[in-house]
Amino acid sequence: MKRLLNIIPIIFLIYSCSSPKKVAETHFDQGEYELAIHKYESLAKSTSDKKTQAEYYYRVAESYRLSNRLTDALPYYKLAKDAGYENMDMYFYYAYGLELQGNYKKSKTLFERYAKEGTNRQLLRRAKDEIKHINIVDSLAKNPDPFIEITMCEKLNSDQDDYSPMFYKDELVFTSTRDTKKVYHGTGEGYSNLYKYTFDRADSCNGTVSYFDSLINHPDLHEASATFNRDGTYMIFARSNTGHHKENFKEVDLYESRFENGEWSLPTLLPISNPQSWDACPALSANGKTLYFASNRKGGYGGIDIYRSKRNVNGTWGKPRNMGPKINSRGNDMFPFIAANGKMYFASDGHPGLGGLDIFEATRKNNRINIKNMGRPFNSSGDDFGLVFLEKRFGAFTSNRHEEKGTSKDHIYFFSDKTPILKPVNYFLSGNSFVIKDTTEIALGKVNVTLKNTEGEVLEEVVSDQVGRYTFETQLKMGDDYILIATKDKYFMDSVYYTTADKEVDQEDLKDRPEKIVDYTLESEVELTKDYYDELIEEGEITLNNILYDFDDYRIRADAARELDKLVTLLQQHKNISIELGSHTDDRGSEKYNLKLSQKRAESAVNYIISRGIERDRLEAKGYGELLPVVFNAETEEEHQINRRTTITLLDEL
Repeated sequence: MKRLLNIIPIIFLIYSCSSPKKVAETHFDQGEYELAIHKYESLAKSTSDKKTQAEYYYRVAESYRLSNRLTDALPYYKLAKDAGYENMDMYFYYAYGLELQGNYKKSKTLFERYAKEGTNRQLLRRAKDEIKHINIVDSLAKNPDPFIEITMCEKLNSDQDDYSPMFYKDELVFTSTRDTKKVYHGTGEGYSNLYKYTFDRADSCNGTVSYFDSLINHPDLHEASATFNRDGTYMIFARSNTGHHKENFKEVDLYESRFENGEWSLPTLLPISNPQSWDACPALSANGKTLYFASNRKGGYGGIDIYRSKRNVNGTWGKPRNMGPKINSRGNDMFPFIAANGKMYFASDGHPGLGGLDIFEATRKNNRINIKNMGRPFNSSGDDFGLVFLEKRFGAFTSNRHEEKGTSKDHIYFFSDKTPILKPVNYFLSGNSFVIKDTTEIALGKVNVTLKNTEGEVLEEVVSDQVGRYTFETQLKMGDDYILIATKDKYFMDSVYYTTADKEVDQEDLKDRPEKIVDYTLESEVELTKDYYDELIEEGEITLNNILYDFDDYRIRADAARELDKLVTLLQQHKNISIELGSHTDDRGSEKYNLKLSQKRAESAVNYIISRGIERDRLEAKGYGELLPVVFNAETEEEHQINRRTTITLLDEL
């Protein structure tokens, strides 16, 4: 289980003048565990002193553990114990390794001993948790889902670690250490890189593996766990540092790249990645607006927690937020994935499981999050993680389960869900058309509403009734995306993105319905805004009262972006006009400063409009500062907010 965990920076030193013990210690201290293993083993064989030998065996075991090979550490922990080495923490790790091997009885005995005699507070809590988990193993292990078929494909996997699958267009991108031309001294294996598996359409297990991309994969770095947006034009992945001792980046970080002009751009560090933390396992939501990832940054609930970040209007990522104690445990919670049905899948060794990392399903119902262990055959006594879906009933995950050829290597498995569908469901779409007047939502009838697919094909056109209600007869497909176009004379056109990705009804909710085939209606809405073209032509200038700015700031707020989008619509629908966009401040601050601030605000708004496809020569930015207030001698924050406004002035009509 390498998967970019605990990749420690390596410092290259000159060992020629050091003693063998000092060389071994230096390798160990610098994270060169594979080299340390060979040195300590040699030292253990060369000494007859039991106490010294015990210490060397313990160091071998720790080297295996710290390089994420805990089951390989077990015989050396035993040798150290038999030779008289005393360290209570060793019993915890030995117990955990036995649990990974499915030896629950002996594992529980050792956890119970540690719970009585251990001193490490964090390990004490984990030991008590593991005892509880082992007590319910039987209930989790019994009755494996008979409709889940698991396949481990020879053409995809190698004799090295293969993990973190992610579907990308018609391929599978995954991580592997199979290239051993250059060995990473922390594990004795090759550096992890991204590869792609191209499916054979006739036989999914008869595909071909190739290198993902030479600009993404760096020969001296580890790359892993790629995630992509819907169009396949943007990716985020995890990368470790070079190990140079002068480098500020000491852990694993998130990087982004864009597919432009037929190639991936040079990866750049994602600003929300914390250089002093382990940030990995990224996963984008279906619409690409939310990023989920795992991190051991400060303030979490356990070793590694799952976080999420929302994409801002300007395309940057917002401050990461912890997913909370329902998702995150005292252990490690990682490898998040949001399926098309809106359910979240992740791996954890802190929630009750069969041992190591187990795969869990998180659902939200009635504002409550429910966590379910996926059970067998998804989970085993080993590590099971990185579950992703290609479609509703087919996907992939990673496991190092020992049942397969007696190996502890990570391999990728495909799964197919053959569960009979109890009640077929036909999905349809209805909704309401309305307008906002003085913050109140008012029904708007006789609105033309068009349903399109993402390729722009018109699927159906309807007209809302007198109370703004519309209904489509076109049957929707789960997991697909649609566009709603709403038009009405004297109103701006409204374009609404609608996805069925998280709208699938739970079969459990349908079991009491009498129909054999269920018709299920999903809800949508379209909001139209009065077209102010006639007012602008008549008055020459109007005020957009909802284009507001925070005090002493010129960045576009989310609510302002929504209003500016309406101005974009005005310019799109009336191509014969050009406008001045004027910005006004309140009277706090100096006149000179306010003039400069208002100019920045006007330019910021104009740049936003240009980014939405409007020609630059149709726009002019003008900052007026505090010179033209609406409320003179403003005192309250509300009055100052009114003065911080945006005006539109007609410059030209062709």
